[in-house]
Amino acid sequence: MDISALIHLLGELLGEVIRGQETQALFEIEERIRNLGKERRAGDDTAGPRLADEVARLLPDDARVVAAAFTLYFDLVNLAEEARRVSALRERERERHPKPANESVAEAVAQLKARGLSPTQMADLIRGLRIELVLTAHPTEAKRRTILSKTERMAKTLRALNQSNPLPRERDELLDVLRAEITALWLTDRARTNRPTVADEVKTGLYFVETIFWDALPRLYSELETALAEHYPGLHWSEATGTPPRWLTLASWIGGDRDGNPNVTAEVTAETLRLHRGLAVERHQANLRDLARRLSFSQHRLPPSADLQSWLEARRPFPAHAADLERQYTAEPYRLIASLLAADLENESQDDVKARLLSNKPSSDRIKPEDFAKPLALVAASAKQAFRPSDLIHALRHQFNIFGLHAARLDLREDSSRLASALGEILRALKLDLAFEDGDDATRTAVLTRLLSQPAPALAGQPGITAETAETWKLFQLIARAQQVYGSDPSASLRASLLGPFIISMTRGPADVLTVLLLARWAGCAAGLPIVPLFETLDDLEAAPRILAELFSLEAYRAHLAKQSDEQMVMIGYSDSNKDGGYLSATWALYQAQEVIAQTCREWGVKFMLFHGRGGTVARGGGPANRAIAAQPPGTVNGRFRLTEQGEIIASRYADPDIAHRHLEQIVSAVLLASVNDDRQQTTDDIAGRPSSVVQDWRNTMSAMSASAHAEYRNLVYETPGFMDYWRAATPIDEISRLHLGSRPAARRGGNLQVTSIRAIPWVFSWMQSRFNLPGWYGLGTALTSSSAIPNLKSEIYEGWPFFQALIKNAEMSLVKADLGIAALYSDLVPDRDLADRIFARIRAEYERTREAVLAITGQRELMEAETVIQRSVNRRNPYVDPLNYIQVEMLRRLRRAPPDSPEAESLREVIVFTINGIAAGLKNTG
Repeated sequence: MDISALIHLLGELLGEVIRGQETQALFEIEERIRNLGKERRAGDDTAGPRLADEVARLLPDDARVVAAAFTLYFDLVNLAEEARRVSALRERERERHPKPANESVAEAVAQLKARGLSPTQMADLIRGLRIELVLTAHPTEAKRRTILSKTERMAKTLRALNQSNPLPRERDELLDVLRAEITALWLTDRARTNRPTVADEVKTGLYFVETIFWDALPRLYSELETALAEHYPGLHWSEATGTPPRWLTLASWIGGDRDGNPNVTAEVTAETLRLHRGLAVERHQANLRDLARRLSFSQHRLPPSADLQSWLEARRPFPAHAADLERQYTAEPYRLIASLLAADLENESQDDVKARLLSNKPSSDRIKPEDFAKPLALVAASAKQAFRPSDLIHALRHQFNIFGLHAARLDLREDSSRLASALGEILRALKLDLAFEDGDDATRTAVLTRLLSQPAPALAGQPGITAETAETWKLFQLIARAQQVYGSDPSASLRASLLGPFIISMTRGPADVLTVLLLARWAGCAAGLPIVPLFETLDDLEAAPRILAELFSLEAYRAHLAKQSDEQMVMIGYSDSNKDGGYLSATWALYQAQEVIAQTCREWGVKFMLFHGRGGTVARGGGPANRAIAAQPPGTVNGRFRLTEQGEIIASRYADPDIAHRHLEQIVSAVLLASVNDDRQQTTDDIAGRPSSVVQDWRNTMSAMSASAHAEYRNLVYETPGFMDYWRAATPIDEISRLHLGSRPAARRGGNLQVTSIRAIPWVFSWMQSRFNLPGWYGLGTALTSSSAIPNLKSEIYEGWPFFQALIKNAEMSLVKADLGIAALYSDLVPDRDLADRIFARIRAEYERTREAVLAITGQRELMEAETVIQRSVNRRNPYVDPLNYIQVEMLRRLRRAPPDSPEAESLREVIVFTINGIAAGLKNTG
């Protein structure tokens, strides 16, 4: 079934539900509005005013029904497009067989072999390969988990309908299931009635770990093994690494990210670790029981090895259940071994992780992943002729290796100012320094260096006075207990432990990093704690190399790094840098920062790994991950890549197993290929084999354009009087800040909706909703048209420089999702008409400059002309997104006239929530 037919079918089912659950009259209103939206997009100049009039006549209850209809329609369109994408992936794989799929792991390994990569070089690449995805709970998922689970069930039904060629009876049954699910969605509240707790967010993240990543990551391991066996048959894992590698892993910020979120406490983090361990234990236990049922091999037909028999005998006496199994299956030792391992996990499932981590005297007699790795390896070796690479035992071994007994290691994050304040209070209480946090970075660094050279003072269980300081200290105590109970391996690059690195938001100098080191040392957890500076603003990105060099020059920090195998992770933020300087300026600053960070680390003999804090939208570093990896500066990947997966992006990329696998294999493929390019391009002025003089011209052009873009963006956003008033009136930012999207507040300080304090996510979300999409392109047009370089040079850069090509393509995506005709409706909401006209005229002019320049560089007549699937998807959605914008504008106009806490205001806000959900679903973006 093609995409149009599938969408039509789902639309018909939705129409049936609306007529059945509401009234025929409301259905007809919705249809009139839908047709007017289509006519407007088809070029009827009268359709827009008629659409506005139709919407203006809607009562709030009627507007809610119409908005709900369009919102649910986009849920169905998204499902249809995903179903079609899965079908297309399967068709392409079938057509290419036996050749590997495009951008797959197998294709990457084949390409590397064809390029002449030797077995020794490949072994080196595998030895250093480190890829880690980090799930975050940034508040950009506009859907409740209840809605996500219903759409997941519909996705499975659509797959059966679209792929299995059902009988007429079966087709009718599937349509009945879809009809029932659409009805359930219609009758379910779209918005959360309460703000989700951190525990809710943790459970949502673990839902994806359990349903998708648990099986998807081992599949990638098997695919890499198979590809190596084909193209490098002499290369074994032990040759490359000495032990089974952990090259593709999973981490999370959810429950550990304290930056600006007072709801993340030590108790919450302990509960998060309990949930992580509980999931891992439960899944491993279920798989071991399944394995036991399968391992019916007779010892007479397949004798266990001497090592395996010795392991089994060492376990006697057996627990009751295993003893019963031995009597029942006297000649089936493999079944018995799997059952013993499952019984070990049965005992572990009774462990109260949270209580243990919060105890003053935690014990450490816990089982570890290696307790299972050895016997499973012995079983696999002893019965290797009975297993294939895809068998359960190999998947189970990979799962223990990848997920350990913690599911996903938990990163910890805190703001540098909060850490400095806590340490300052402790130092005052100890009379070691009375004004620590008031000093500049050099002064604080000197104090910290001196204290790090001295023995730790005697600290109370709760040093300091304020609750904030007590809470910060509890975190470091919790880290120490986690290491004591569950261990840590400071020598491993991606540790098989509960905890990941400690990330410092808004790192401004070496003192911020040394503050964490001192607190960790005093708590007794420094040795096993990687400390990661996060550079976010343009100034911080520029200062990053100096800060790192100063850190590496300090004896105390080099001693700490030595315990981390001289490895330093550095995080760069894509969100605040964009909000600070605009799209082009931030993108170029991030590129240059990566280059000099890598150079600084190499100069100091430090192995490094860049951690990319990317968001969902282009303005926050979003876009295709494989394209982003290919566009990294030479010499910065080196087989190591860590990135965040945030908000609605988690659901859009990882709700479907096939789409999740496709995204993951593209990431792995891109990292492998980029890493070999890095090996051959160690200098930053070597791009695609171009002479250094040409590359320098390109870089000079980029720097000039960046300066122009930065000046234009800063002048509009930071220097134009009244711009903040314009933003608050011309976007639904106030209503977005009220939404129960996540546990974290929308603003960093006191709920103040100013550009300097608002978080980048709601900043981008508000511009996306009002269809300006300004953070994803503003300033680029001025830069491209003000540069003295001739257009041909720009086209040459576009064709020859993956970085610039990704920059233009991502901006093109932002431009195609923007609509200045719709944005004009929001601009009309601004009370100061002179201000509104001046600012909107400026934004419109910049949009047109940017659009024309991008088309000239790409050689296209229309935006996204070269990406026909995306272009058709946007064109298909726009006629249905527009009515939601019209409704949102009308409800905002009424809301701003209504008494703030009146029943009228509440009913209007309910409609606005529907439109926010619907526009987000239609544009497939929030923040």
